[in-house]
Amino acid sequence: MFRNFKVPVSTESEASLGRFVTRCQSDSSLQDTLSTIRELEQLKTLILGIDPTITGLALIPLSQATRPAKIVVGSGILSFGIQWRILRCPGGPLVLQMICDYVSFALWVEGC
Repeated sequence: MFRNFKVPVSTESEASLGRFVTRCQSDSSLQDTLSTIRELEQLKTLILGIDPTITGLALIPLSQATRPAKIVVGSGILSFGIQWRILRCPGGPLVLQMICDYVSFALWVEGC
């Protein structure tokens, strides 16, 4: 009966997405690494090494990463030209999207 029930993600857990952006802004080597990512496994290894609370990740089409969002929490461009935005999915999680040189991706914190 409760198989698909998940506990909602806490505000503190969601704050890890903002902390990740802040770290990217202050770490040029991290931005350089993000710019070279081409595969999901590379992204997973990088993210888990930085913040293991960010457990949801996916490569996304550029069209999805640039589609107008209903609820944008924050956005910007890092010094390496990496565009980012944090958005709230209606009825869903807070999501960080980034557009890098080779791939675009989404990160989020999954409920337990």
